Amino acid sequence: MRIDAHVHVMHADHDANGKLIPPLRTGWTDGKETPQEYIKTSKEMGVDQIVVLDPPDVTFAVQKTFGDYIIPSPQVDMDKATPKEIEDLFRQGAYGIKFICPMHSYGDNRYFPLYKAVLDCRGLAVFHTGYLSDTLFRPGAILAREDYMDIANMRPSALDRVARAFPDLNILMSHFGNPWWEESWKIMASHKNIYADFSGGTAYRRAMSMWAEIFMPDGRLDTAAIAKLCYASDGNYCFQGIYGFKKSIEFYERFYDTLKVPAELREQVNHGNIRRLTLR
Repeated sequence: MRIDAHVHVMHADHDANGKLIPPLRTGWTDGKETPQEYIKTSKEMGVDQIVVLDPPDVTFAVQKTFGDYIIPSPQVDMDKATPKEIEDLFRQGAYGIKFICPMHSYGDNRYFPLYKAVLDCRGLAVFHTGYLSDTLFRPGAILAREDYMDIANMRPSALDRVARAFPDLNILMSHFGNPWWEESWKIMASHKNIYADFSGGTAYRRAMSMWAEIFMPDGRLDTAAIAKLCYASDGNYCFQGIYGFKKSIEFYERFYDTLKVPAELREQVNHGNIRRLTLR
């Protein structure tokens, strides 16, 4: 069993030059495959539930179609969102909130009321960490911002201050801080409330020797750190015939086998951690 802790259900069209054309589309179109058949195939392929991290309208719309297969954790614009907006999203059924592309460091005091709202709602705070595609979150782009992003605002180290201020806030550090791998391990290992995943298009391309050096230094398995990981793909789901997790499953299995991770720890990473983190 697996629960994919980092999923998107949005689809973007492109013009003749390959540029993204708004708006992003989502939803289920009529065809040979029903939503129930899609879920059945997903489970047969290895993923039983997915945590959707798209804007609220997208996230809740797809939940209406796919029911309990979806764990809604909508994304907000950190520089415009209010604590009331966060609280309203939890009242609508959110299990977590996705934070991404702040105009200031995640650790800036101006964002603390948002984190407190998530904590008060007993939810999960999901943070994008590391590099972010320049096709998103810039003036005139999809999910536009008023200014250009600075990925340093999303360094794993920025979550150190968040965890110190909110030690009881459940935090998931997405993408293992690409390219700040060692920094991610240190932040995760240092705070009991910070978990992490290997989602995205970079982690699975790194040599397994690098991951072994981080999680099995000198041949000694760091079980405490591995116990803080969650399975996640950053894949696209909920479009007919699209199951965006094959490479991620292969990567996690190679990670487990290379480091000889015990079966109970594999289950904890595959579904146990994210199941607990999204309990309310």
